[in-house]
Amino acid sequence: MASRQVFLKDLKVADLKRELEERECETTGKKADLQNRLREALEDEGENPDTFLFDIAGDINSALQSLENKLLENATQMQQKLEETSGNLRGMEQRLVENSDNLRGMEQKLIENGSNLQQKLEETSGKLENLDKKLLENYTTLEKKIMENSSCLQKQIGEYVDGKFEEIENKLVTVEEFQNKFLEVERKIATLNLESGEQQQMVNTSLKSPGSDSDRLSKPELSSPVEISKIRMKPPQFDGKSSWVNYLRQFEAAARANGWSLAEKATALTLALRGDATDILQTLSLEEQDDYHQLVKHLEMRYGQSHLEHVYHSQLKNRYQKSNESLQEFEADIARLVRLAYSSTPENVMERLAVQAFLDGLRDTETRQALTLARPSKLVDALARALEFEAAKESCRRQATIRKMEEDLEEGTCNEAEIRRVAKEILDKRPIRRWNGAKVRHIRGRRIEKKKAPPSSEKDVVIRRLTVVNDDWQPDELLRDQENDPNLKPIVNWKKEGRKPTWEEVSRYSPTVKSYWAQWNSLVLSDGLLKRVLEKSDGTEERKQLIG
Repeated sequence: MASRQVFLKDLKVADLKRELEERECETTGKKADLQNRLREALEDEGENPDTFLFDIAGDINSALQSLENKLLENATQMQQKLEETSGNLRGMEQRLVENSDNLRGMEQKLIENGSNLQQKLEETSGKLENLDKKLLENYTTLEKKIMENSSCLQKQIGEYVDGKFEEIENKLVTVEEFQNKFLEVERKIATLNLESGEQQQMVNTSLKSPGSDSDRLSKPELSSPVEISKIRMKPPQFDGKSSWVNYLRQFEAAARANGWSLAEKATALTLALRGDATDILQTLSLEEQDDYHQLVKHLEMRYGQSHLEHVYHSQLKNRYQKSNESLQEFEADIARLVRLAYSSTPENVMERLAVQAFLDGLRDTETRQALTLARPSKLVDALARALEFEAAKESCRRQATIRKMEEDLEEGTCNEAEIRRVAKEILDKRPIRRWNGAKVRHIRGRRIEKKKAPPSSEKDVVIRRLTVVNDDWQPDELLRDQENDPNLKPIVNWKKEGRKPTWEEVSRYSPTVKSYWAQWNSLVLSDGLLKRVLEKSDGTEERKQLIG
């Protein structure tokens, strides 16, 4: 069949795909895409796409021959790959046989190890049972010994306390007798002094005569009290590092006690300077150094605090009670700042300013409201009222520290040890009583009364149910209580740091802190408060219990 030559633009889609297949190019897409792809292939071959003529073969035999050649090549390649694959399969078969042998050996070893482990487990279980029995026996023995020792110690403590009480009573009687004797001796001394004074006056009157030698003898006797050394009290030393205001008050007190004049006060103050404070003498003339007021003025300018009143005003204005600061510490600091900020203010005005600053800086709003209604006139009264209110609030809060634990005990989330711990905390917060057989003694000042004890002792108390009386707790109060608790504070700090301390760090703390450390994984911080996570045995329910 004859062939014909055509240009690129005259090729049909089938012809374009065949030409692209011969050049191993992609044959997908529309006719325009195929023409562009063939044009690029011709350009790569160095031909001109517009003038290049394509032979459109009319002979099918040539195409079949080329196809047959390709099939033969593919068949030979497939045969080679099959031979390689069969070789690989034979190698894999050999490996599988080897692995199966290894698996059989491992299976036998596992069976032997399993039997050995089972025997060891049986032996260990027997040993554990024996150990459990021994531990139970030791526990019962120790419990009996502890009960015996506790009863003996209780008796010994009671006897010791009784003996001490008797000694105190005897000493009190002895002290009273001594005081009475001392008063009698003082009265006798006063009587003797009066008698001797009258006798001396009578002698002086009888010996006095003008122009006699008695005048010359009496003059030194009358002037002798004046000639006695005035330095009876040594003033303190000042090195410039301590407070100048406090030192000046001590120096003035010593000067009044010794009866010094201004010149003597200047000399004593100069001699009392030590260290860096002596450098001020280099800036003074001799006249200024001998002038007490000038010397105090220069020392006041260098070491005084009168020029810092605006600083103390600012500190007093911004002074608030800290979270771990007691009322006594806060009141003392307020009194100090008011004295420094208003040194020239009258005493009654200073007291009102101090009371107002104390009220404004209180951390607890309830205490502030109570003091506002009380209207204290002095800072000491405000502190006393605040302490009374805190004590009353604390006593009311103690009634709210008991938790309802009966449901937890039934559900299994609360054990008997937890109940005993809460009961012990409740009993420890009651007034201290000391039992001795059928008598209990209450210490009231110097008076010691004896009362009969109730029929049952405290160790026979059994807690059946714990119920919340008042659960109206404030988060800030709870947070303050945990921060002030010596047993909870280190645990809270470690939880905030996000690390569990080592035993070396915990060993120096109390047994309660060590107990909380052992429960580390069940303790969490929720809203800044330390809580214990409680959950059922199946883990279906989880609750957080506040630790207080």
